[in-house]
Amino acid sequence: MKTTKIILPVVIFLFFQEAALMAQSGYVEDALRFSRFQSTGTSRITALGGTQNSLGGDLSNVHGNPAGLGFFQRSEFSFTAAYGDWNADTGFLNQARGYNATNFSLPNLGAVISRAKDPMEVGDWRGGSFGISLDRHASFNSNLGYFSNQLDQGSILDYYLDVYNAEGVPGGTDGLFYEAFLINPANGGYDYSPNATDRLEKSELIENEGNMTQISFAYGGNFKNKLFIGASLGVTTVTYRSTQTYNEEFLDNNNNQTLFSSLQENLFLDGSGVNLGLGVIYKPVDQLNVGLNFKSPTWMRINEEYNADIFADFSPPYQDPEFGSIAESDAETDIFISSYNLRTPMRAGVGLTYFFGKNGFLSADMDYLDYSTANLRSNVFNTGEDNRDIRQLYGQTVNYRVGGEYRLEMFRIRAGYAFYGDPFQDNTDTDRSMNQLSGGVGVRLPHFSIDFGLVSSRFNTYYSSYPGSPIATTENSRITGMLTLGFNF
Repeated sequence: MKTTKIILPVVIFLFFQEAALMAQSGYVEDALRFSRFQSTGTSRITALGGTQNSLGGDLSNVHGNPAGLGFFQRSEFSFTAAYGDWNADTGFLNQARGYNATNFSLPNLGAVISRAKDPMEVGDWRGGSFGISLDRHASFNSNLGYFSNQLDQGSILDYYLDVYNAEGVPGGTDGLFYEAFLINPANGGYDYSPNATDRLEKSELIENEGNMTQISFAYGGNFKNKLFIGASLGVTTVTYRSTQTYNEEFLDNNNNQTLFSSLQENLFLDGSGVNLGLGVIYKPVDQLNVGLNFKSPTWMRINEEYNADIFADFSPPYQDPEFGSIAESDAETDIFISSYNLRTPMRAGVGLTYFFGKNGFLSADMDYLDYSTANLRSNVFNTGEDNRDIRQLYGQTVNYRVGGEYRLEMFRIRAGYAFYGDPFQDNTDTDRSMNQLSGGVGVRLPHFSIDFGLVSSRFNTYYSSYPGSPIATTENSRITGMLTLGFNF
């Protein structure tokens, strides 16, 4: 007798497979999704490639290097608007499909209250500034998918047939194929429906949305106009929603026989966390800034909600010995609600900025992260296997950023480049590093500033629907335009 199964905590059908590795649970993917670092901030900083470890006097210092707040001589308020266009071109078994997603947002909003001393005031301590900002660290809005009608491409039923015959019918999402009569008892084991013929078409669509934002509080001070020190507190919030729809259709034109199935999975995550930051900028000579920046791990609490359902259509109807004629079937899991704690990696960065008098500057950053130090904990399920997978899959990265600004009276012209390394250890056949090119212009007036930045990002992602499935490679191209308005007072 077929019965409804309850979803198991660790069986979330977000398979995440490498070229030579078995699929991992969705929690391993969550650990990377909420840990990946990309420099963010105002349009000025974005146009400079994201360099900010040794640059001061920008509102991005609130969540970047807080020591830069010590450079402010006046209070400032600014907000940034952005429009992004994300193109994803996916190749699967030599067949291509493209998707597009757009997004309008306010990625940066904040204020700095300066308490700098007048140049005529005595004392080694030259005052400092307090800042607060709301910054979007990441956007998860994206669509991707594939379609294939290649012969001998294999079916998800082949994978689950091996699982059922070896281990029996599991619970949760994995058991839905049994509940929907796609796999049935046969000769002491299991076999799939006779409607599953040799000719197969399959497709998948993955729709993601959400973001990660941070409210930051920071203070930076100035000692003798030579040493600038600062500290920050960040409160991070995340929301992430994913809908995955996997379809298969078997066709037999000779016998007018078809079998269509559609598996849909819905995942919603939300949570919050905190982190700390420390920064130092030192000026050995007036023309040079040397910056050090440290960000602690973010300690996060994530809540999740997951469910899945499957629908199948049989033509002609499948004849089940117990239930009779089956023309359509459907099955669904219960709604699974859980929570877990995530500790993201710490980050350490250095930077140099050289000023060419009042004509402009060049700036360069380098950051170090070890993604294998991310850690999961939960009172609901055992995270031991997930943490082992994190240590085996992920590795160390060094990110580089370089940017420059040319000043012509009140006008500014900027350009930059950034490289973010592949967080995976074994990247011989795959490369998930990101390259960014950026540029922008700005105008500085006594009490007002306006800056425009444009950044182009390119990176690859890899996805496999289930263990043993061919890998879909997606070439991502993202262009974002940003406009920042600033007011001094």
